[in-house]
Amino acid sequence: MIVFTTNPVRSFCLNRRLCGLPPIETFADLAGYMTNTTVANYAQLYSSVDDIDLWSAGVSERPLSGSLLGPTFSCIIGLQMQRLRQGDRFWYELPGQPSSFTPRQLEAIRRVQLSRLLCDNTDNIETLQMYPFVLQDPRINPRVSCRSGVIPRLDLSAWQEPPPTPLLPQVVPVPSNRPKSISSVRHQAYFYAFGL
Repeated sequence: MIVFTTNPVRSFCLNRRLCGLPPIETFADLAGYMTNTTVANYAQLYSSVDDIDLWSAGVSERPLSGSLLGPTFSCIIGLQMQRLRQGDRFWYELPGQPSSFTPRQLEAIRRVQLSRLLCDNTDNIETLQMYPFVLQDPRINPRVSCRSGVIPRLDLSAWQEPPPTPLLPQVVPVPSNRPKSISSVRHQAYFYAFGL
């Protein structure tokens, strides 16, 4: 069964152009981004570089320094994450919403590490490396005690509300244009005393 989509996936070369990466116009231009064997295989399979499949070429690119992805997939995923963040009205850093965090609260949230979250919410964990998704290394990423002060805790004082201001009864003066006599003062006192 053949399935047709209304939004076809763009080619590898077009995605590179949309990302602002150097254009690929010939198979020789691929040499800096893929192994020579991969480039030779593409030259045999495709008549033009514009026909190269995005997925195949994306996973064939050499990874960027410190990444598992090459420049094309890094760009695509980065743009997608940026759009998800900007389009999510509940994103925690979005200002101006009724539920938005204050700058002080955001600062407190940014100081917390995943290791603290795991220590506080996982049963039977005594020690954990500072960066849990990175392999443990005694010098670079050592295991530390969850009870030690090494892993920063969330500063909840940023959520503390100021004490309420006590409500004092207010006396509202009644304006009068005529001078007050003793009898008028007694008369007003009588009405105030009995709530009339």
